[in-house]
Amino acid sequence: MGFFRSKREPEGPVPTIGLQLASPPEVVFKPNDNVSGTVTIDTPIPVNPSAVEVSFWGESKTWIRTSSSNNNSSGTTSTSYTHYRDHAPLFTVTLNLLEKPQQLVPGQTYSYPFNFRVPEGTGFNRSDCYKNPNDERWVSLPHQLPPTFFFGTSPDSPDNASISYGVTSRLICNGTGFGNSATQEITFQPHNPHIHLLAPNAPLCVVPFTKRFTLQSSVLSGQDPASIGFRQRMHDRFSSETPKLDFDLGIEIPDLLTTGSEFRFRASLTAIERSDKVVQIPAVRFKVEKLELLDFTFFRAARDWDCMDNMAGDPWPAKFKRAKVSSARRNQEYTIYREKKTKLNAIPSEQVVQLPEIEVLNEEKKTNQTRQGDRCEHWFSARIPGFTPPSFQSFAVSRSYRVKVRIRAEVGDKKFDYETECHVRQMGSI
Repeated sequence: MGFFRSKREPEGPVPTIGLQLASPPEVVFKPNDNVSGTVTIDTPIPVNPSAVEVSFWGESKTWIRTSSSNNNSSGTTSTSYTHYRDHAPLFTVTLNLLEKPQQLVPGQTYSYPFNFRVPEGTGFNRSDCYKNPNDERWVSLPHQLPPTFFFGTSPDSPDNASISYGVTSRLICNGTGFGNSATQEITFQPHNPHIHLLAPNAPLCVVPFTKRFTLQSSVLSGQDPASIGFRQRMHDRFSSETPKLDFDLGIEIPDLLTTGSEFRFRASLTAIERSDKVVQIPAVRFKVEKLELLDFTFFRAARDWDCMDNMAGDPWPAKFKRAKVSSARRNQEYTIYREKKTKLNAIPSEQVVQLPEIEVLNEEKKTNQTRQGDRCEHWFSARIPGFTPPSFQSFAVSRSYRVKVRIRAEVGDKKFDYETECHVRQMGSI
């Protein structure tokens, strides 16, 4: 399971291999794009390479470390570490750029162009690599390629997960002590299948949430809230003669979002039932008390039995013969779940809305008359930060999102709060 390699260090001058991509570093690649560039070789000594290889690759890596401490008889404390690692290749395409045997001599720069097409998905099946291959947080079967991603402090620190893509060139000279290589990583993001929803007139897909509230107050009879004293408030609370309104406070949140783009959500108040003494529903002040983007990162890895129990998880030296690990112990796996919230700014942060006046037909008089409508609403907007990674599921790493909203509706002298969360079906890329 360990990812450790040892190689003999070459003696004396060695060839230098370079790798230059045709595109600038800030380019974001999509499926079916071309990744092209040039491999260059300079050598201070004559060499006869067997191959000049260039590989286009994608991979997923996770590293999790746990620890346990024991008190020794001498009064000291020792700590041992358990390491869990997963290295899942997504794809690898390798070309030999050396068309025929050729001696490379000093004083020249040898150039070898290459070109790759970015695949759409991985063809690997890793159902046998995990304790529970059917866990819905990840996928074990072939799937679309996930975006470039990193979670953790650094690649050299434990409890990290990464999805990376790149091009690696290698100079292979059989029978020598060197095998130089060079690597350039690229940034990849999959296509957003819902990019058409960013168009100005595109339909908005929202998920509705509602909660029922009751307002019992003299403000519903048209009385000014400022004129209602303490005694009147107590009377309103317990008297059956107080005007009463049952209403739904609604929040509608989109479940298809795009990183770096604006989205809209709606707050509404709908009158459900009014008592006979209700004369007028006062203006409603909608206020966004909380707006947060919650991100969830899950990653998993199997126990690495090929490393020692020190902090770095170094490989066991070759002179130590490791005992066979039973199948039950070999299936040990560890999962990490991390949640983070990002506060978003709503525009506007609050808004006063009146229930509209509508015309209704009086059946007895056969004439139209005006009355107050049953619903008022307002659209708010916010923006997803541009650094937000798209959501995805892969072999050992997954990322998902939720939007949390708390709306306060002030009706007269009363305040009603409603908080809800909406699962983001997909956070797409631009």
